[in-house]
Amino acid sequence: MVVAAAAYVVLRMLLKNQRLTSKQFSRIYLATLAGLILLFLGVTGRLHPLFAVLGALLPFVVRIIPWITRGAQAFGLFQQFRNMAGTRSATSPDQSEIKTRFLHVTLVHHTGVMDGKVLEGSKSGSQLSNLNLDQLLALLDECRIDGDSLNVLQAYLDREHEGWRGGTKGEATSDNYDGQMTNEQAYEILGLAGGASKEEIVDAHRKLIQKMHPDRGGSTYLAARINEARKRLLGK
Repeated sequence: MVVAAAAYVVLRMLLKNQRLTSKQFSRIYLATLAGLILLFLGVTGRLHPLFAVLGALLPFVVRIIPWITRGAQAFGLFQQFRNMAGTRSATSPDQSEIKTRFLHVTLVHHTGVMDGKVLEGSKSGSQLSNLNLDQLLALLDECRIDGDSLNVLQAYLDREHEGWRGGTKGEATSDNYDGQMTNEQAYEILGLAGGASKEEIVDAHRKLIQKMHPDRGGSTYLAARINEARKRLLGK
């Protein structure tokens, strides 16, 4: 009894900084008692020498238990974050993304609301929705050196600030975007996770193009990107 009580006190001191449940502590405590019993039997010659060696290793095992516990907790957190990321990618088809040199813009499918973050320039780090029209027009001037950014920002202005072109006639546009669209970009534009089925691609394209078609007040540039995303993923 004295040995069991002493083992309990020592373990409490060693593991006081570990966030263990009572069940976890009980398991460690019972394992420690079992090790002490094996050690006693080995020292007194009542146990095979091999088991005596195992008992002698017990103090070392007790010392590394906190590290094992921390490793298990860290691995558990990693798994949770990875699962959360996977769930987000696979179950959030209601949002499209377009990333350019200056902008990372999102489009919510069911509302048609666009917003985005400025990645470069004097307004870097700002949300488009937090900028007034004058600030957006200043950003537009900065985006002239990148065709994709220019077109995306103009599409945002068309949707969120109707009539902005009234005082800026002759506003330059770029019909081409920089570089060839990748599969990853195509999935982001359609708001799909990688590996989506043909039916999912067709359905996402149909819903998006209905909202973004120029005949319905949408953007010619965004409609072209949506069509190209479908073509990229389906090969036609």
